[in-house]
Amino acid sequence: MKKQLLTLLLIFSAFALQAQDADSVTIKKSGTWGVNFANVGLSNWAGGGESSLAIGTVFNTSIERIKGGSSWKNQFDFALGGAKVGEQDFRKTDDAIILLSQYSQQIKSDLSWSLTGILRTQLLDGNTFAADPINIGEEIATKISTFMAPGYLSLNLGIDKKVGEHLNISFAPAAGKFTFVLDDELSDAGAYGVDPGDKIRAEFGTNFLAVLDLPIMENISFKSTLNFFTAYDTFGNVDTNWETLLVMKVNKWFNATFGTQLIYDDDILIAQDNGNFERKIQFKHVLNFGANFALFSSN
Repeated sequence: MKKQLLTLLLIFSAFALQAQDADSVTIKKSGTWGVNFANVGLSNWAGGGESSLAIGTVFNTSIERIKGGSSWKNQFDFALGGAKVGEQDFRKTDDAIILLSQYSQQIKSDLSWSLTGILRTQLLDGNTFAADPINIGEEIATKISTFMAPGYLSLNLGIDKKVGEHLNISFAPAAGKFTFVLDDELSDAGAYGVDPGDKIRAEFGTNFLAVLDLPIMENISFKSTLNFFTAYDTFGNVDTNWETLLVMKVNKWFNATFGTQLIYDDDILIAQDNGNFERKIQFKHVLNFGANFALFSSN
């Protein structure tokens, strides 16, 4: 069944690239690059605390080709940040690479079918830190992630429904989720749900996606992306990824953003303080304030 579903996705992908009509072509493109910086310096400070330095960058770009009732969108998002507190080494605080490609064909004004591929991973190693029992004051770093370990590829074939001006709902009964752990050490440990020694885990099931893109007021916008996936062979075990982003523009050059991400994956076990591994809800939030530059405008 897995081979049949994968074959079906590939057939529709090939069809999507060939499905063209005689209408004129419109190209829409946009891109931004942002940098943020924060610094606290303390010297003989009676109130205590530690000096800190934090820097980060965010890059987003997309290009969409529209022809008649069909569109093909490609998007690349990248974020990387780190901080140094006191005498600690510089440590990563944010790291994300997201590639998206989507072909859609309109059925009627508020309904279309689409084929979507999304790849998610990171650039640098991710570590946990524990006190060194031998060298007092030192820490031991343990690698728990790196580039394409994990990497997540999702392929979704389904129907998109637009609800009002700001909400879009997608249902994909033919969906594939592929987990990559290409690092030998993490693969041997069976990290991120792969069998020990394997590099790829494939799951096929149903995917549901709801995207809310809401302008709250002038220069303030909110976006929420909620995704559910359940595999057919473990139907009812739902993997969840919920992301939100609040953008507040100060002026043409400066803005502030507050983003959150909640993840629950039935295949991922999180190390606990007592040494056990358990299924847990993962959550992070990122607050940024900095300069933002337009690479090119939509047209």
